[in-house]
Amino acid sequence: MKILYINESPEVHEQYLKGLIPSHWFYGAVEMEKDGHDVIWCKEERRTTYDLSLVLKYHPDIIYLPNLNIRNHVLLLLLVWLHIIHVPVFAYLHHAPKLDEGWKIRLYKILLPILKHVFFLSDRSMNETIERGFLGADKCSVPGWGADRVFYDKVKTSDNGYFVSTGKENRDFDILIEAFRKTGAPLKIMTAKSHAGSDYTNLETKCKDIPNIEVVLTENSSNVFPMMLEAMAQARALVCPLRQDRLDYCVGLSTIADAEGLRKPLIITRNPYHTTDRMRKFDIVTSVDDWVNAIERIRHTDIERPKDKNVLYNEYSMQNAYLRMKKVMNL
Repeated sequence: MKILYINESPEVHEQYLKGLIPSHWFYGAVEMEKDGHDVIWCKEERRTTYDLSLVLKYHPDIIYLPNLNIRNHVLLLLLVWLHIIHVPVFAYLHHAPKLDEGWKIRLYKILLPILKHVFFLSDRSMNETIERGFLGADKCSVPGWGADRVFYDKVKTSDNGYFVSTGKENRDFDILIEAFRKTGAPLKIMTAKSHAGSDYTNLETKCKDIPNIEVVLTENSSNVFPMMLEAMAQARALVCPLRQDRLDYCVGLSTIADAEGLRKPLIITRNPYHTTDRMRKFDIVTSVDDWVNAIERIRHTDIERPKDKNVLYNEYSMQNAYLRMKKVMNL
């Protein structure tokens, strides 16, 4: 099948082909290609007629939107609804629509059901979307998105004793800094200078008099992932401090995938959108005291990584998620 993928730029896919980033960044499209399908890699754009131009150029059998931003695809979905475009559209919806009553909610209730099927990263996000009347349960599923096990199984790991934070989305670095200031445990904070309205340039100033905390500010692009991967692979544990006022979707899931793929301990802020069973193997925290206790436990406990890699991938991996997706997509 010819599958039109609209999300990341083809240049990001080239990074995957060079072995620099994992396949789960593409939400199954790499696995579609490995499965013999012809994937056309296109960057998402806001131009109203952009999707239509791609359909007319490539004549795909399937359109795949792995991070649905419905505002960028209104014309496409309306043309499918009007039976002018006869191509099924599949998508990942990363969070339930957060809309008040009004014309937007009515538009979403028209457009979302036009999708052939919607995949979710979280049971809670899926259930909220169904309960609010945006989609029927028959059009929704949670495949179990997770780490690219092929990629991570090739990464050489070690334990150099430090903790590392590599995230940038809605991070609560204040609580992290306070916890590590109290414990004195070594911490590396690696994050973008800014991301989605959050400015992290003051982190160096905040930490300049805390000798156990190192801050590395990077560009906001996929180019820095190999550096972050090396830091994670050599760390004792990963940490993921999330803003508790922004826990309305499964933020932090990429760090969970990194921890699972590298078989590293993880301390992460409690997020109700994370699957409970999946999180049992990690330290879930809320307060500074929770952070301190988890840091001290991991710091002073011998860590034995699971010898059977398949134990980690029984449920959550990109490869397993794709097997569930392909049944739904009839690939």
